[in-house]
Amino acid sequence: MTLKIDRHVEGKRVILHLVGNLRLEHLDELKAQISAAGRASALDVGGISLIGVEGIRFLNSCAASGVSIANASPYISKWMALERKFPQKGENQCL
Repeated sequence: MTLKIDRHVEGKRVILHLVGNLRLEHLDELKAQISAAGRASALDVGGISLIGVEGIRFLNSCAASGVSIANASPYISKWMALERKFPQKGENQCL
């Protein structure tokens, strides 16, 4: 399964709804979509069915950069919290 990115504008915010699998190969496109938003943005991750560690680290990077992460499942939220305890330097920075 691939990743579907739906873009919605709500007032001054751009919300990117993510549906499907968030894997390493999707991060460049997601970065481009976040950069193109040009305004305060949020990622709605409620539709993610499968995510890799690179995706978790990317979401943490986005959150640290001021991008809101919404509707994360308890599994994703807990994994993000665990990864924040042991930060990794890498090239998958959100912004």
